[in-house]
Amino acid sequence: MLSDMLRLNPEILSLSEFFSLLMPDPLPAGELDASAYWRLLSEPWAFFRHTYRLGLRVPEFRYVPGPGSRFTPATGIPPILVTALPHLSDDPEGLYDEVEAFVAGLTPASAAAQHRRLIGWLCDRLGARAWVERSGSSLLFMSQLADLFGDARFVHLYRDGRECAYSFSRHPGYRLGVLSAMLDSRLGMSPFLSDDQPPEQVPADLRPFMPGTFDYEAFDKFEVSAAESGQFWSDMIMPALDVLASLPAERVLQVSYENLVAEPRQALLRLARFAGLPGTHPGWLDRAVQLVEPRPPRWTALPQEQISELTRVCEPAMRRLYGDSW
Repeated sequence: MLSDMLRLNPEILSLSEFFSLLMPDPLPAGELDASAYWRLLSEPWAFFRHTYRLGLRVPEFRYVPGPGSRFTPATGIPPILVTALPHLSDDPEGLYDEVEAFVAGLTPASAAAQHRRLIGWLCDRLGARAWVERSGSSLLFMSQLADLFGDARFVHLYRDGRECAYSFSRHPGYRLGVLSAMLDSRLGMSPFLSDDQPPEQVPADLRPFMPGTFDYEAFDKFEVSAAESGQFWSDMIMPALDVLASLPAERVLQVSYENLVAEPRQALLRLARFAGLPGTHPGWLDRAVQLVEPRPPRWTALPQEQISELTRVCEPAMRRLYGDSW
């Protein structure tokens, strides 16, 4: 929702899921020459290829293969085409070609420096004055981002961890990730994370979850615990908050989802000023606030025993985010 709001302002380059989809590491160590950097941006990752091939509906994935599409589930979708470029352009494949041509002329540099060059070029290409990269899982590499982007400002958009955990447990991409981890622990590898051949003999209870014998009904019944999802959320939040607390106060803006939904105009004005855009583009806020769709919390419908366990694992991070008011 926030990325969609920001993209309505032509002064802001709204990069949605740019870092998070450059798997398995958006910020590899060492220098990258032009060809290595292009591989990072364009080489399809096995997990996303399987997600597309299985037809799992991941809301964040904006590239939808169809008649005439250059890329298909069989070929794999380049990481920057999955979400970032379709979010920026109605002709994402054309912009992809332009990015490839730009990257071809880059001299060797660190991944962070190459990202800066590309994002700067995109700002110039699309007429933006500031850029905002928003990745749902960027807190996982918050320390790297703070070190490598020393002049960047950070907006931490947060939400009640119990609702985040409930959402995780229902999200097809997250659920496939949990399934992949389970297969890895049982088989010593996950066929969703690499192109390595799985063992010839697979236990009968795992066959419905293998790519070649995938059973959608079994996947729908595959249980992802809300409490385990809440623990994942908490483990992601706590160290990231430590990093954010170590930065100068003027480099960090905390925005709660609840406040964004309740007072979207004021929240977006704060964010725009924080990004160095004191004058908002005419009509932007009027269009952006129309995207708000308040939703009641869903975690409250869980059985009481699950609510108690979910609340317990989320409590430490919730207290740091909301204080005693949570």
